[in-house]
Amino acid sequence: MQGSMGQEQASVNRLDERLIDRCEEIPAELEPGHYVVIDTMHFSNTVIELLANGAEYVHITESRGDEFAYRESNPRAVIGGGSTDEYDPEAGYDFFNSPSYVQDLDVEGRPVSMTSSNGGRAIASLRERGGADVDVYVGSTTNAAALGAYLRDDDRPVHLVSSGSKGEVAVEDHIGATLVSRYLDGVPVAETELDLFRRQLKRAKGVDYVDKHPIRRRDVLEYAMDVNARAVVPKMEDDVLVDAGPMTEPAAEPRAAD
Repeated sequence: MQGSMGQEQASVNRLDERLIDRCEEIPAELEPGHYVVIDTMHFSNTVIELLANGAEYVHITESRGDEFAYRESNPRAVIGGGSTDEYDPEAGYDFFNSPSYVQDLDVEGRPVSMTSSNGGRAIASLRERGGADVDVYVGSTTNAAALGAYLRDDDRPVHLVSSGSKGEVAVEDHIGATLVSRYLDGVPVAETELDLFRRQLKRAKGVDYVDKHPIRRRDVLEYAMDVNARAVVPKMEDDVLVDAGPMTEPAAEPRAAD
């Protein structure tokens, strides 16, 4: 009887107590623990891909535009900013927030500097407000299982910052938070659920979003919907994000048909 009760307790989904709905709701004073910033489209996946492709680290600036000063101090740095209407990086930048676009960058062994209006802002806020007892991570649908497993053996509380968009709750970020929480708690995710999550992700930013541009189509279909494709665990060390995950990549979850 005790064994079954223990097993039941171990599989409780604690998402409600962990979730911070929007980056605007990050407390001014942080309690000790782990804080996972989830900005699925497209900040989190861009950070994950940059580290997966060998970037030395990813530095998050306080404000958009500070990347140029960072590159002056770090001449080998690759910097990211906004995009043009044609989905090219704005003048002076090497890339923009897009996990598919950064595949063609030469980042091996090089530092990267970037931010975003939601996920990047959340990282900067946590870095400013946190102390030695606050750890900061980046999570998404693509690294949910790896991140959940990484945090599972630590007794400190986990806070999932679903970054949101323009002050509103973002479905895609809540899906990422849900998956991280499930894997953290060891609650199995059924294939039927994964298929449902992928369908929601495909339409999360609008039913026509994937037809907006080939880059955005790839960002959604080949990255956001590619659940658990990466073992990268971006963790803040010395004010920059590095990969604290295992050295090998997991087998990708089956991808839903387009």
